[in-house]
Order: sequence, then structure tokens, then C-alpha cells
Amino acid sequence: MARSPFILCIGAALCGAVVAHPAPEPRITPTPTAPAKRDLLDIPASVTSLLGSAIPSDAAGGILPAWLTMPSDDQIKKQLGLNDTSISQLPVEVMNIPGYANWTENGWNNRIHGYVYKNPPATADQLDSAAQIFVPSLDESGFTDANRAMARNVTAALITLPVQNYSLQFTLRYNAQPAANITFPLPTDDRGEYDQFVPFTSQGLIPNGNETNVVQGLELFTPAIASGNSSSYLVPPQGVTLVADIDDILRVTRIYQPADGLKNSFAMPYVPWMNMPQVLKGWEQRIQGLHFHYLTTTPIKVTQFYESFTYANYPLGSYDIRPLNLTTVEQIFQVRKVNLHRIFETFPQRKFVLLGDTSNGDIMSQYPAMATDFPGQVQCILLRNTSATDSGDHFPYDTSGFKNLDNSTYMFFRTPDDIAGLDFSKGECRNASVPQNVTFEYQGLPNILGNAAMSTQLSIPVLSLLVFSTLITLFA
Repeated sequence: MARSPFILCIGAALCGAVVAHPAPEPRITPTPTAPAKRDLLDIPASVTSLLGSAIPSDAAGGILPAWLTMPSDDQIKKQLGLNDTSISQLPVEVMNIPGYANWTENGWNNRIHGYVYKNPPATADQLDSAAQIFVPSLDESGFTDANRAMARNVTAALITLPVQNYSLQFTLRYNAQPAANITFPLPTDDRGEYDQFVPFTSQGLIPNGNETNVVQGLELFTPAIASGNSSSYLVPPQGVTLVADIDDILRVTRIYQPADGLKNSFAMPYVPWMNMPQVLKGWEQRIQGLHFHYLTTTPIKVTQFYESFTYANYPLGSYDIRPLNLTTVEQIFQVRKVNLHRIFETFPQRKFVLLGDTSNGDIMSQYPAMATDFPGQVQCILLRNTSATDSGDHFPYDTSGFKNLDNSTYMFFRTPDDIAGLDFSKGECRNASVPQNVTFEYQGLPNILGNAAMSTQLSIPVLSLLVFSTLITLFA
């Protein structure tokens, strides 16, 4: 198979210290000051799990581990032989992320966000070669042609090129009727992204937010660009919003086993976790006005695959993702926190139910923090105890953030049936038949370190030292 020299780096700081040799046999050669790159499967799953919990980053919550970064735009152009002229001739595509709108005294205020890009031409062999970075065993007999086709599609999405300084127009439709035309107030940024709240009025076509308790849907169109079709959700000021993570709570990903996580995200069909679709659909039917909001830290470039899976299996709802243009330390390392704060601040009178799993380090710290940062708004935190149902999860998780919370406002569960009967409209958050036994400390470290006698009460500094020592061993 012909190979293409796409490069993904272990650790952003190392990207400038590796050199790609020309085709047909590209290699990554270390300079005297940089360590050699290890193959993905050479890095123990326990180490990457430990990284996700000990370092204040939610990178482990998306399909790309923290130590695996995407090729730069310049690398993509160079390795595909593209120049400015050839790129200018490619059609513009728009990916609108389903947003939410809040009601104000001046009308609806609609959050419109997404990504404008171009698809660079790449051969199947080039995409196969690039996909090998994520799924090194893709050539093996265990993968079908359909698996390889999916890997090409996901990889093609990752190598799209952003369109900067692009002006956008949108058309809104409500019940198949024209509702508003919107000129987006700013052009796209240098990563091709846009994200703003844009006010609009519909002259009586759409019910006012203070006159209904039902979430209403809008169709969002980008004129002359079919890929830009999407939805927005008009959310009334009061009611309940369910904020749900996706990986390992709505779908089987196994992020805590990096090789499996990448395989399940790049090559295998997306599969719901047990009967979670029935649980969420049951809530939708029983709880009037429930707003579903899906919050994932997956990069925006591959959001379309998550959306397709979610809407094929779960109730419709708005979306938050990991943008490309991260400009502050908080945005880089705590993008989930940024997105959570935005939606809480947008709907100060709504109650929130937060759904996730224990293998996600940022969820374990940020979900309980929301109850402190926004008193009275967090009605319930529901967390799948991943290690209780998957013996492959050796991810340490810290429950200390729950110590000062009312224990009636959170629940750790094992299977979807444990939470299926909850009625949030009645303030319910606990299934009394499910034992909790929560101790407010780190859990699971003995499984990682292979020492059953070792105390689980390790502080962040101790964990950081362990991580640092492990990295030296791996990359020296």
C-alpha cells in the first residue's frame, strides 16, 4: 500500500522536533533533543487513563487522547501537494452545530456556531495511510471494507482545511414557514469557526418563550450550501435541561482503553450503550418540556459522526463540542467547563440534570463544581460507574468533589435500568434500590498500579509526580 507522510505528534511540544522524510517510506526521526515517537499500542492504557485524571484536562473525554494531536494545515497542504490556487478552487462547506436559543425581552437570542471548511482531495491510499495513525491494525483481517471506509471518512474530516474571514448568511424556518433571515455579525476566525448569539424576531410566527414551556425546533439553512443545513432549539426560561456526555454513557467507546477507543471511533459502527436510548426516550415522553443538550469534547471536525449517531438513537437536542480556536488556558484544558458555564448562564432559571460517567476526569471535577458555582440550578448529577460494568476500565476517578453536596442530588449507577424510572419534573434523583457507598477520595488506583495494598488516597501532586515519572520512562 502506498503510504502518505501524515504526521501526528505525541505532545504538542514535541511536534516541532520531529522531521518527516519524503514518500514512499516516511519515518519520524528524532532530533538530539527530542525522544522517539512510540507507537500508539506501545503506551499502556493505564498510563493514558492516569494522565486524564491527574492532569486538569478533558482531552481524555474525546476521541483523541491528550498526547495525540492533529496535523497542521500547512502539513496537510504540503503532504497533499496543494497550493493556494488549487485550494481556492475547492467548494466551501459549512458545518452548523445544532444550537440553542434563549428568550429575552427583545425576542429570541439564538446561538449559532459551526465551522467553514474545504475538503482537500485525497486518494484512498493516502487516507488509509493517515488512518493507520489512529488504528494501526487497520490492515488486519479483523476489519471489513466497511470499517476501512469509515476510517477514511473520519480521517478525511480531520484533514479538512478551515476557511478564514468568511461571511455567513442564514435562513430560519419554523414549521416549514420562513421565520427570519440572519446576517452573521462576524466573519469566521482563523480556524474557520464562528460562535455568537444572534437575536431575531419572527413577527408572531413563533410563540414567545415566556408563553410556553415546550422546547421548539427551528430549521437552519445556509443559502446555496447544502452541507450547512441544521437545527436550533428554542428553550423557554424555565424547565429542566438534561446535559449528557456521549462517550461511554450514550455510546460504547471505551475511551479508558485508548486502542479500543480509537478503533471504536474511527473504524467500528457507533453502538449505543445498553438500553440508554430507551431511557432517554422514556424521559422525553414523561417529562414535558425536557431540553436535551449533548456536550462532548470531541473536536468539531468530527462532530457530524457524533450527531448522526445521536439523532439516530436519542431525542433531538442542541450540541456543544470542542472548538479548534482555543485561545486561553481554561479553554484548552477545561473546554467542558467553558461550555457548561455558558449554558448555565444562558438559562439561569432552568434546572439542570448532568449525565456522564466516572472514567472522565473532567466530568468528575466539573459536574459537582457546577452545583457550587450555580447554587440551586443543578437538580441532579447521574454518573455511570464505568468500572462496575467494564473490567477493562482501570481509570482512577476522584469523588472528593461530591463531599459537600447534598447526597440526594447525585447518584452513581451501574446500568441504564437504575435510572430509567426517575422523574426530574418531580425533583427525583435517586433510585433507593441502588447502593451508593461513596467515599470521597480517589478510586481505582490499586488496579492501575498493581498493588492492592496501596492506599487510594493520593493527592494531585502525588499523581502528577507519578505521571511525570511515567512519561520520562516512556519517552526517554
